Amino acid sequence: MSLRAQNWVAAALILAFLLVNALSVRGLSDTADEAKHYRYGQNILAGDATRFDDSKMPVSAWNALPARLADFLPESTLKTWLQKFIIARLMTTLFSALVAWVIFTWARKLSGAAAGFAALALYVFDPNILAHSQLVTTDLYAAGTLLFAVFALWRFAHARTWANGLLCAFLLALSLIAKYTSIVLLPLFLLTLAIYDWPQQNPSPKGRGAGVRDGGATIWKYLGKLAGYTLGAILVSLLVINLGFLFNRSFTAFGAYQFRSELFQQAQKVAPALAKLPIPVPYPYLEGLDWVLMREQTGFGYGRIYFLGQLSENKGFSGYYFVAFLLKEPITTQIIIISALIAYLLHKKYARFWKNELFLLVPMAFFVIYFNFFYNAQIGIRYYLVVFPLLYVFAGSFFEGWQKFSLQQKVASYALFGYLLVSTVSYYPYFLTYFNEIVWDRKTAYQYLADSNIDWEQGKLYLRDYLEAHPDVDFEPSAIKPGKFAISVNALVGVTTNPQKYAWLREEFTPQDSIANEYLVYHVSTQDYESLCARTEYCK
Repeated sequence: MSLRAQNWVAAALILAFLLVNALSVRGLSDTADEAKHYRYGQNILAGDATRFDDSKMPVSAWNALPARLADFLPESTLKTWLQKFIIARLMTTLFSALVAWVIFTWARKLSGAAAGFAALALYVFDPNILAHSQLVTTDLYAAGTLLFAVFALWRFAHARTWANGLLCAFLLALSLIAKYTSIVLLPLFLLTLAIYDWPQQNPSPKGRGAGVRDGGATIWKYLGKLAGYTLGAILVSLLVINLGFLFNRSFTAFGAYQFRSELFQQAQKVAPALAKLPIPVPYPYLEGLDWVLMREQTGFGYGRIYFLGQLSENKGFSGYYFVAFLLKEPITTQIIIISALIAYLLHKKYARFWKNELFLLVPMAFFVIYFNFFYNAQIGIRYYLVVFPLLYVFAGSFFEGWQKFSLQQKVASYALFGYLLVSTVSYYPYFLTYFNEIVWDRKTAYQYLADSNIDWEQGKLYLRDYLEAHPDVDFEPSAIKPGKFAISVNALVGVTTNPQKYAWLREEFTPQDSIANEYLVYHVSTQDYESLCARTEYCK
């Protein structure tokens, strides 16, 4: 297949992705965070970067852009259309389409066309990606901008030109105004470059003394080069961050900040000499980082964290995202990732590790370890999306040398992707609530995970329609009684309510139906109620 034909096929897949998003988003109500993200985007376009919340970032201006453009248009159908919230959501979808194209491009460069198509399919048919590609939040932007920056780093490592260097620095900076997750990228990038370049920094094979002297000079020269890269990246990042936050109170003295987190409060106490130090970033940038740290450390505002039937007030569960990935990623995707790793080792592809896969592994390894063992705000797999695009690029390598695959291997591959498509489409249009077939009964998914894995208030319109059609159903009853009840998953398990409030339903009854996979419907007969009161202490 020619390069042009490959591009057309990839474009067709991405077009299907856009269409599915546009169709499935129509019935969704605003999720818990969208209104604030959208408002902050509107504020940025209006020239105001002042914070009213912790994690809202300038990238949301992209979602608010259509409505802002509509302000300059006369009354018309176009103006009305641009002002609709669904258009703001579809701006995230357009960005996600660009992410899909970069995944395809990079995987194809590394391992050939078949790898590119496989990586692309894993992305566009991932229900978690579909779900968050249609929301006005920053999770997808974090994953996308991180991918762009890592891809640019890979290009820069192979071709040290000014253009590649500036592009890498700019994309790194762009990720910093998408989500605070990316704040670790600069040290990760320097580490990756140092590992990549290390074989070229070995001492000279001359006499022992000369070798040591030459090697030392080479290393110092290289460290100077790394320092230059660091300085350039910092300068570009400072410029982009200041532009993104509209230079809002840039160079405010460190002592003038009203910090919330223990980290920054302690810094002010133990280093009073820093009080007059001007900070070269806008006030809301450091303010937001401080706020995020405080909330992540204390759990303030997140509600309880729920994991496999257990609740925690402000402490994360070790391995949370391993389990979330196991349950919420399609089985096909997991099989291909594992197969790619095995093939990589068996075929000794690791010989090229330092040239290519290093750039995928370093950020992936960091985020996998950090989110599973050090991150406390475990309120959904959406935070883990940053590793997904990198994983898909790597997984595509399994299909390198597709022409040499046997007929049986090709048939099995097509069957796997067919299974992926069926599994994903079976959740249409409720992609946010997706669990793979390990959780066969969708009404039992609450036993494993909750919060934005299932219940992010996205199904309120479906709930409204259901309650109108079933007036005998009581929504979240305040008392223990017989009847028909609908209850949100987060309320049922105790994320947003007293955990004991609905223990009688959670422990003693099984849901008979669900609404948008987010609200569970219970039927408690008079006989069941009397039995409950006779057997337990709940009624007392």
